[in-house]
Amino acid sequence: MAFLKKLFGQKADSQSSLYKTNLNEIYNKSPFQKKQITSTIQDQKKLEQFELVLEQQIIDLEALKKLTWRGIPNEYRAKVWKLIVKYIPPNHMSQTTILLKKRQDYQQYIKNYYEHMNEQERDENERKIIKIIQNDVLRTQPDYKLFRDPRIQEMFKRLLFIWNMRHPMSGYVQGINDVASPLVVVFLNEYVAVDFNSFDVPSNFDKLPEDILIDIEADIYWCLCKIIENIQDFFTANQPGVQEAYVKIRELIKILDYPLYQYFEDQQIDLNHFAFRWVLCLLIREFPLSLTIRLLDTYLAEGDEMVNLHVYTVTNLILKCAPEIKSKNMSEAVIFLQNLPTKEWTEVQLEMLLQEAFVFQDHFEKTKGHLKLNQGNTIRSSIL
Repeated sequence: MAFLKKLFGQKADSQSSLYKTNLNEIYNKSPFQKKQITSTIQDQKKLEQFELVLEQQIIDLEALKKLTWRGIPNEYRAKVWKLIVKYIPPNHMSQTTILLKKRQDYQQYIKNYYEHMNEQERDENERKIIKIIQNDVLRTQPDYKLFRDPRIQEMFKRLLFIWNMRHPMSGYVQGINDVASPLVVVFLNEYVAVDFNSFDVPSNFDKLPEDILIDIEADIYWCLCKIIENIQDFFTANQPGVQEAYVKIRELIKILDYPLYQYFEDQQIDLNHFAFRWVLCLLIREFPLSLTIRLLDTYLAEGDEMVNLHVYTVTNLILKCAPEIKSKNMSEAVIFLQNLPTKEWTEVQLEMLLQEAFVFQDHFEKTKGHLKLNQGNTIRSSIL
């Protein structure tokens, strides 16, 4: 993203003294201290910028993604997410027709896969999957009352079971429920006002007609399909996408913070001890729901590059843990990493995490092997 390059780096010719950038100075060494940061409401300028793009007859998706990278006002998030994952087309004239068709298709899926037989008529594998999904739904976003509502839980259970039936190569895998959870909030907010701080059940939710709730469910299902297309290898047999992410994360840590890499080696701490959930669930369990929704704004804006930015974001989060864990033994470090003190993080801190991850990505992808350690374990990179 060009605006980040302007913010964090300057282009220079090969003779310039600005040609070298110290990557270790980019990230904050004390990220887990509580900070007194005044949260800001999306200002009028941002609203107007989104309005200008969304009012176009044929929406400029690239312009929309650039705005989305920096966060979406709650009023427009549902429509923007549908657009940037390509669930609905950028041409206004076609959007209603496509939505109607997709929602009708999903209603047919409900009849074909969910309502056509009772529990006793299902085979053993289907009953097993339903039980797993039911348990996962009960555990999803446990801090928020909205996800304890029986109608939300039934909707969630149904769409995840339909996902399982429609995707036999992977089937339902634990973690898909976490990826779907922000979609529930965002698309429900189109019809009833959701409090994006408490995530309580909206006061008028019980008056929401069942057919509208089915439309919301359809939108969640189809957008979930689009998101998982980018991370399909996270959920197929042996989860090769997660393993590939581990390889790159290890490589980056070794280059960016060799003492931390050596600490992991000495303490025999494997990424699988703590980072499996981070990678698989797109960090959704590691932050409050309001921040994971903001995180997805940026991830979805990356399109096909979402996994790449995700890997750098996970890496950056590990780097931020270095000062906290290097004095700990293996068990203490793993416990810390499994229970990050990120519940008090602000949107400002999350945005800094993403921006720093983008800087690492931009530097590393350009230099490819030109990153190296110099004396004192300071990381320097030539910006080519």
